Amino acid sequence: MVNDGIATPGKGQRIVWIINQNSYLPDDGPHTRHYSIGKYLARDGYLPIVFAGNELHHSGRTIDTGGEDFVVRELNGVRFIYVRTHHYERNDIHRVANIASFYFRMFKVARAIAGECGNPCVIYASTMYPTALLLGVKLARRYGIGCISETRDIVPEGFIREGAIRENSLVARAARRFMRYVYERSDELVFTMSGGKRYIQDMAWDKESGGKIDLSHVHYINNGVDLEDFDANAKTHVLEDEDLDNQNVFKVVYFGAIRFMNSMPLYIDTARELKRRGRDDICILLWGTGTKLDEMQEVLDREGLDNIKIKGYVDKKYIPSIARRADLFIASGNSSSTGRYGASFNKLFDYFAGGKPIVLLAELSDSMVEGGGCGVELGADPEAAVVADEIIRFADMDPNEYRSYCEASASLAKQFDYRRLAERIKSIIERLTCG
Repeated sequence: MVNDGIATPGKGQRIVWIINQNSYLPDDGPHTRHYSIGKYLARDGYLPIVFAGNELHHSGRTIDTGGEDFVVRELNGVRFIYVRTHHYERNDIHRVANIASFYFRMFKVARAIAGECGNPCVIYASTMYPTALLLGVKLARRYGIGCISETRDIVPEGFIREGAIRENSLVARAARRFMRYVYERSDELVFTMSGGKRYIQDMAWDKESGGKIDLSHVHYINNGVDLEDFDANAKTHVLEDEDLDNQNVFKVVYFGAIRFMNSMPLYIDTARELKRRGRDDICILLWGTGTKLDEMQEVLDREGLDNIKIKGYVDKKYIPSIARRADLFIASGNSSSTGRYGASFNKLFDYFAGGKPIVLLAELSDSMVEGGGCGVELGADPEAAVVADEIIRFADMDPNEYRSYCEASASLAKQFDYRRLAERIKSIIERLTCG
């Protein structure tokens, strides 16, 4: 149950502040990494306090603070401080104002929370916005404690690869200078992609290259899945859907944003190809929302493509029941330079927990999908015919071979269970000698 109000920590509890503007409790949104980590830290005697923005990214929803600077929610020992921020709907000046409002209001909110609950023993700050890392460094300095900086998107490398900014532009150089400043003033660095150390070396920021960063303080902890919650939700929150329950159809499932940059045109082309080959026993089911949803639906209606269906937004609690009834998962992402350093697709871990094979449409240097034996990687821009070939291959696969893919997925889910990942975070916290 979620309750409002601020309570003081219990005797012996050590307070950990987690800063991530786009973090949510399970009922509020899909980005629950820090709630899941916090849940297990709480069981080990910590009081995790997560500072997040009250604007729920890409959902159009807002946590009402009643006009106050923040509102407090609590679940399973994890205290969420939803900070009032500037409202935005698109990627324009209002989103910039949203990021800035969180940054500046956080100093006032932090002072209030410390006054009520006591000072933290460590700060764990996480992107997507690099300003969160700067907040972590500054607040850690204020309280004389250690700071863990977690990178989930490498800035500005992704923007350079996408062509949004030039490699040696003033913006790129300024962004790298900012990131170096933050990293050098952090006590520990966590990357959710496996190539974090390699990135630091490529930038020549490590001690061996003449920089200041000790690579022994750089860690890889990817995203994950909370199998405890996943299994419980699969049983108690079952989404009723006639397509999922149709035993005569091979179901290819996608979770994520419905945007053209996420290969949506390719999905439509693949559906056309499957239809051309007469494979009406295969259906692609897309769960998500986004800016191109209406445009896609118009195309499907105009062409009569009934073998690909846009299901729209779904609460995270229903994802396990959907995943357990899928036959194959498909994942895609825009090709960004972070691919050179690995990847941290949230949806992959729900796919692993679903225990089914995966077709991955992305260019990654060390993805877990093919290497883990749970699927195939076709690159960021394959032909629709190639994608259709792979879907058909899995649909017609020998049951024993298919089962081996399923078992490999389930095995990876156990490796990336948040219960295990939280233990690794805990060990980093303990390195910083909480009082």
